[in-house]
Amino acid sequence: MVSATKLCVAAFVLGVFAGTPCRAQETNIYSHSDSWWWVTGGVTVQVAGSFADWATSWKQPEANRMLADSSGPYAGRFYRSGTIRKGLLTGGMALVSFAIAKKFPRTRKFVGLFNMSVGAGYAAEAFRNTQVNPYFK
Repeated sequence: MVSATKLCVAAFVLGVFAGTPCRAQETNIYSHSDSWWWVTGGVTVQVAGSFADWATSWKQPEANRMLADSSGPYAGRFYRSGTIRKGLLTGGMALVSFAIAKKFPRTRKFVGLFNMSVGAGYAAEAFRNTQVNPYFK
């Protein structure tokens, strides 16, 4: 069985490599290519934190009604429908972040910091899940 820590580290490493921009093109002084690092780094941390929260919440009691199954054997727990909703939420936040950063280049640093703080919140919830849930003891 794989531990939650190994899953978090694997998600973070995968996200870092996925967020690395390609430097094949020449950029001019007005493109602000280095400022994209804030956005890609922030989205990477956010996706890694969301993945860690997902991995530690699987089949566990869920307080958030939007993510909990409403009926069936997993009623009140985080299962398939919660996974779809969490994936859509995370992907939507990433797309909106890139759209805002493309439209307003001066906000890239703030968008990245916002995504990093959201990812830190998800990671904190993942660590709490490993302490509270009996599955991880």
